[in-house]
Amino acid sequence: MQELVHTMAQTNALAQIRQRQGEHKLAQTADFCGVGESWQAALARTKARVVVLGIASDIGVRANFGKPGCAGLWAAAGLKFLSMQDNSALRGESLLVLGDIVVDDVMRQAASLDAARASDLAMLHQLVRVVDDRVAAVVREVVGSGKLLVAIGGGHENAFGILKGLSQATAHSVSCINIDAHADLRLDQERHSGNAFSAARREKFLQRYCVVGLQEPFVNDAMFEQLQHEEGLHAVSLEKIRTHMMNPKSLLEKHKIGWSHARHIAAMEEAAKFVKKRPLALEMDLDAITGVAASAPTKAGLAVEEVREMLCYIAARRDVSTFHICEGIADETDSQGVGALTALLMSDVIKTVLARRAP
Repeated sequence: MQELVHTMAQTNALAQIRQRQGEHKLAQTADFCGVGESWQAALARTKARVVVLGIASDIGVRANFGKPGCAGLWAAAGLKFLSMQDNSALRGESLLVLGDIVVDDVMRQAASLDAARASDLAMLHQLVRVVDDRVAAVVREVVGSGKLLVAIGGGHENAFGILKGLSQATAHSVSCINIDAHADLRLDQERHSGNAFSAARREKFLQRYCVVGLQEPFVNDAMFEQLQHEEGLHAVSLEKIRTHMMNPKSLLEKHKIGWSHARHIAAMEEAAKFVKKRPLALEMDLDAITGVAASAPTKAGLAVEEVREMLCYIAARRDVSTFHICEGIADETDSQGVGALTALLMSDVIKTVLARRAP
């Protein structure tokens, strides 16, 4: 049987962080799989309420003729996250750091393939499906345990496996809010990073889908029509947020924020109402944020603080089952801070969900 997860040992995590006297880092206090313990056994016995998982595959980006490199996000972000302080805002005991999906075998197969050649492109599409199945199997078990899944890394093709696993675990077609510059609703005859949501819709895993921060110049005409008229689909574009979104006085008063931030909160309120109270997947494509190194970076997107507020707003008002951050490109030293940013977004959502679920 194919093993699905490379479990992370606490000793390996501790070896990569800087420890200081009088401080405790999350790597020191979080739960990990024990020596010789399977990920399934760790999941069954842990008291943690959040499971952290890496997906270090960007095969779908290559199959979509995109810029590879986001497979490295998990390594950078996981280290930055585990280097954060254990304090009253977030305790390590609430976390099970599971490890990462086994994809090294398929990544090796993909390494020599050229998407410009039809036969190689077909093989890339097939390898994406292999990763889909592995992701879905792990997500199904994690969500079925009642814990929040926080998945980091890879291309946005991996959203399909997350949605499939969530749907199978809950026996419902699910909802998704995706903060993204792109809708990723391209035709789904073959699997790649541009059609995770259209594929999930076709397979009946995804019922209601809202993309927030969509940049209109990147949307083809057919997709515009689809988003406007197909039941179960909705978009709150960046252009709408910045030029047409209403600024309800009640939001200004309730959240003590200015007009600009009120527009972004209003956008998320619109998204929350649209997806209704179904099992919810929250997706964050880092290419929606201005200046972040990503597979499709933007120079004029959302600001970091806007995104933080948007994510926390949804996490506080809907019962988020899965949170996935993807498409960021981080080098080994995280010289551009993409791993650090990802860790910050992880912390934001985890803290908000735990507070919402507190007895």
